[in-house]
Amino acid sequence: MPETTNPSTTPAQLSTTLTVLPDWIDLYGHMNASEYVGVFDHTGYTLLGELGVGKSYTAATNCGIYTVDIAVNYRRELLVNAPLELRLRVLAADHKRLLCLMELYQTDDGYLAATMEQLSVHVDLGTRRATTFPADITERLQAVANAHAAIPMPEHHISRLSLLRPKQPA
Repeated sequence: MPETTNPSTTPAQLSTTLTVLPDWIDLYGHMNASEYVGVFDHTGYTLLGELGVGKSYTAATNCGIYTVDIAVNYRRELLVNAPLELRLRVLAADHKRLLCLMELYQTDDGYLAATMEQLSVHVDLGTRRATTFPADITERLQAVANAHAAIPMPEHHISRLSLLRPKQPA
């Protein structure tokens, strides 16, 4: 899916380019909603490899990240062959969880087509249970989150996911 990867479009932000493929188009002549999620999931995972939690990490440690929640915001439609840029920023990380925001831009006209927040948990694939990240990974993800905090959020973005746990009613 990704064609090229570059280190950043703004300080520490990861990005890659791709193109809307004909088989992503639905009956209405635009990119199907499920394809947006697929692009965010597959391409975002590739970008997370640059932060040390991708395929090579999983192969070396038998651990990986499972998506536990997503929040997608569709802003404008995408048509076949539209050139895209997917940007990924880390919003927060703790010892077991990672919260990212991915932004999908149509680059010919320069508009933000969709965003997806993704909350993931670190899992030991042998036990199929959540486990802590190695300390160096936690430190790296938190450092990237701090760097990404300086990047302005997309206009009108409302965060819907958080690492904070909701208070339980008394």
